[in-house]
Amino acid sequence: MLAGATVFTVNFFFVKDEESERLAHAFYQRLSTFSAGEKLLENVFGNGLGSHECWVLNDESVEAILTETDGNLFTYNVLYKPEDWLIYAGDQIVLQVVSHEQEVTLRLSEIQYSEFTKLGIPHKQGQPQWSGLPERPIPTAFGN
Repeated sequence: MLAGATVFTVNFFFVKDEESERLAHAFYQRLSTFSAGEKLLENVFGNGLGSHECWVLNDESVEAILTETDGNLFTYNVLYKPEDWLIYAGDQIVLQVVSHEQEVTLRLSEIQYSEFTKLGIPHKQGQPQWSGLPERPIPTAFGN
């Protein structure tokens, strides 16, 4: 698990009064045991903090996430699967998965990045095309 990660958010898009609405409600019901309520968390597009429903990130919720995504955060099936996962350390996004674009943004300190490179996971530095997430949190958004 990411060092310091405490909560996550996720989207499940649906069409009102159709099967996808039932699927979305059932999904969020399964997550309900991990509810952390509404918190002020970083918004994706660098425009400060916003109130977001979120869930506690722990070993049990990670297992639930893996179950919901069939073991793949890139699973994309709009109206049938959750997507666009955000993981937070405190109120800052440390991991963003843009499911439909198959992109991940991972914000790491230099020390964390040094450890990450040892894993041999193919990656490139810089911002993915579809992220919308600033490379670093905007300090004024967090009272710094």
